[in-house]
Amino acid sequence: MPLTKQRGEPATDEQRFRALFDAHYSQIARYFVNQGRTAADADDLVAATFEVAWRRLDAVPRGEEAILWLYGVARNQLRNAQRKTEREAAFVDDFGHTTAPVAELPVEHRAAAAETMQALARLKPQDRELVLLVAWDELSPSEAGRVLGLRPNAARSRLHRARRRLAELLDPATDGPPIESSAASR
Repeated sequence: MPLTKQRGEPATDEQRFRALFDAHYSQIARYFVNQGRTAADADDLVAATFEVAWRRLDAVPRGEEAILWLYGVARNQLRNAQRKTEREAAFVDDFGHTTAPVAELPVEHRAAAAETMQALARLKPQDRELVLLVAWDELSPSEAGRVLGLRPNAARSRLHRARRRLAELLDPATDGPPIESSAASR
């Protein structure tokens, strides 16, 4: 299939894919590690994500939109892996084993980080993922919302409520509504 080369773009599909991979590999790998995957699992998920990108290269947006598309594919890969894990091991709480950010902290900061992780685990899964995409993956609220299939205003509103809920979980003395369990708030 002949490509129409625009100024500054790679001439072949392979060159475009290599440029896409080089530009976004570390962000996608970090996404999986931040979601609690081991380095080996993260490598497999990154490979699966970029395999989809290679097979669907014509569907990958150009420019800055490419990373958001890749996050969407990565999210789907992660969800598939989670379902597989749940089927094979009847493992229900996939977030409870997130260790990467805590393990990299100095010892004196790990207790506070563990408390934060416990509070994050009590958020609704989509709210937790929104908070993490903004905090760890450094996406804007609108970009994170696009990854999760939310409109920009809905993403900002949901992020605001999730942050407020997280603050309440971390400091029950705040003047907010009573704290409910995540199961009761669904």
